[in-house]
Amino acid sequence: MKNRTKSNFFASCAIVTGLVFGLVNLAEARPWSERKLDKAILKIDRDLTRKRWESVIKRSEKAIPECVARYSQRHPMCIVMLKNINHCYEQTRRFNPNPSQIEAAYTLSMEAFGTAHSTTVKTRDYYYKFLIFTEDYAAAVPLVKEIIALEEAGANDAYRLMQRYNQLYALQGLIENWPAEEAALTMVMRLAKEVMGEDSEDVKAAAEALAHNYCIQHKYHEFFELINQQNLNVPCFAKPKS
Repeated sequence: MKNRTKSNFFASCAIVTGLVFGLVNLAEARPWSERKLDKAILKIDRDLTRKRWESVIKRSEKAIPECVARYSQRHPMCIVMLKNINHCYEQTRRFNPNPSQIEAAYTLSMEAFGTAHSTTVKTRDYYYKFLIFTEDYAAAVPLVKEIIALEEAGANDAYRLMQRYNQLYALQGLIENWPAEEAALTMVMRLAKEVMGEDSEDVKAAAEALAHNYCIQHKYHEFFELINQQNLNVPCFAKPKS
């Protein structure tokens, strides 16, 4: 009899405990109030200031669904949370294990803020690094083109443009888009002459790369014309155009 009483007692405790945790889970499933969301954002901002990267990630991951539910995924507040998550991963020398958040932070920033906004700049830079790390070079090409367009429309700094066109030429080569690589190298060579001088190593390096490109494309007239103009010693072992 005593054993049965004890058994009933423990069973009752288990039921009560289950009900309590069930109520907690139900409470957590309810949408946050505006006040609770505001408090969470203040805590995230505080943790950012104190460089508590892991805390920012955890708080933001919990707050984003509530932000989206209350506003929308295109709301600036929700986009900034995404940016903060990626920023904290970068600060700890890691990539966000959720790639969709890396891409979404950039694409949503573009839609909400435009190409030149600081949030877009940061999210684009992190997305670009991720694409290079994962060797998705084709997806990285539009990002570099976007950066080039911004530079040309803004300060139009020849040295920075030369660096960006160098990036673009490297990417086009990696995906074997030879005509696009040729176009980028032509710009690199022109800008190198303007910035570094006709006899610089930068011009020579760009000319050699362009000569190789002409060879790959079977553009032999352009190849010989270039190596004669630049006094280059570049062999041509042509590969198929494709």
